[in-house]
Amino acid sequence: MNNTPDFQTYSYSGPERYHSLVGQVMASLGYVGGRECRTIGAAVVLEERDGRLRLSCAFGGDGAWRSETWLCQPGEERTHIKDCLLHWHEQFSGKPKSPWGTLIGVRPTKLVHRLFDEGMDAEAARRHLCSRYEVAEDTAKFLVQMAAVQRPYVTGGKKDFSVYVGIPYCPSHCVYCSFPSRLIGEENDGALQDFADAIVADIEDMGRLCRQYGLRIRSAYVGGGTPTCLPLPILRRLMTAMSSVFAGVEEWTVEAGRPDTASEDVLALLRRSGVTRISVNPQTMQQRLLDAIGRRHTTEDIYDMYERCRQMAFPVVNMDFIAGLPGQTVEDMRENMEIVCQLHPENVTIHTLALKKRAPLFHHPLREDIPSAEEVGAMLDVCRQTLQEGGYGPYYMYRQTYMAASFANVGYALPGAISPYNIEMMEERGTVLAAGPGGATKFVRSDGHSLEKLYMPKDIDRYIEALPENMRQRRRLCAIIYGGEDL
Repeated sequence: MNNTPDFQTYSYSGPERYHSLVGQVMASLGYVGGRECRTIGAAVVLEERDGRLRLSCAFGGDGAWRSETWLCQPGEERTHIKDCLLHWHEQFSGKPKSPWGTLIGVRPTKLVHRLFDEGMDAEAARRHLCSRYEVAEDTAKFLVQMAAVQRPYVTGGKKDFSVYVGIPYCPSHCVYCSFPSRLIGEENDGALQDFADAIVADIEDMGRLCRQYGLRIRSAYVGGGTPTCLPLPILRRLMTAMSSVFAGVEEWTVEAGRPDTASEDVLALLRRSGVTRISVNPQTMQQRLLDAIGRRHTTEDIYDMYERCRQMAFPVVNMDFIAGLPGQTVEDMRENMEIVCQLHPENVTIHTLALKKRAPLFHHPLREDIPSAEEVGAMLDVCRQTLQEGGYGPYYMYRQTYMAASFANVGYALPGAISPYNIEMMEERGTVLAAGPGGATKFVRSDGHSLEKLYMPKDIDRYIEALPENMRQRRRLCAIIYGGEDL
């Protein structure tokens, strides 16, 4: 028995302006689009008549369960559509109400910060989540407490911002991953040089914007992919460019999650360049599971890499783990957490497996070995209890589409070791400038909430081709926002 939803497709007929909303709601219920799934499990219809909207939905392969209603609250149509679909599915499926109530977004703590902005205290915000959004008491309390921890990190100055640099190369593809990375072993020297040229130009352009508008980089994150899989001369060139622009940042993270890529020379380069936080991401500490998910290293390699990071005095080490891997047991996760408490990294992030359509696991026989939702819930309970007993506290979280049951990814930190970047990225209260393929630049507008976004292409060749125009657009947005006139 596995924890993945019984994926079925849904159909939608109605105004295009509501299509993405319906898609988001149906995805939260386990319904997907595309040709991979042939069973039609739900049909959603929105009809416009004389300025009014009529919503209907049929669930079940034969459409046997059906309900409909008129949307009678002008200006509240989107909320009404979401609430109706969620409540109807609850009645159809007979499943217990989600602890998240009618919250379906990736970043539920964003809502709590908005409530704080409106003047609510913690108790008022908790009550509002329970009454307005039907959030369970424990979940509401958890969200409010986490938002209170985050609050000092989401109220910075207008000219403080974060930087993300994307390096979409990996040594191998993990079976659960849908990220469109290239295999470093299949890339020729010329292509890598072209990529490095583009990244350096992208970063240097950021540096010019900082100097021109008096911007201050608060935190930087180099992710991917696996940045440390780049050949050392290429990585050295990128680190030189970044250290020039990122000098003096409070936090600089590099993902070095694959110990088979983090040699002593690579780690020394990172530390010498000014990196203050490094991610050592084993995902799990059982060799049989590492082999099954496509990791080309041993558990001993993880211990060796961790020890090298300590010897080189990285101020903060993060370790990522995944709950719900194929074949994983509660005892496996208990062992993982015992190892964490022995090693004592400053940050630990617990992810829950999200089955993604573009990941190899979606069609892989291992999918049948994914643990049940009950087992995954027990794993997360072990993580929470063990980490809190070990002195760790939760400080950021996010949810994903097609995640097991109603779980979330949660980051934990030892006292004084919270990662500002993770909070800033999740809560979207500060500007983020992004370089590299797949990067998303997000400018916060004067209201403190609305975002103006600029996306880099995910494909490396398209990124390089579009870079001059995207840099021009980024400069234009900076001129508008930081030049004195908002969008």
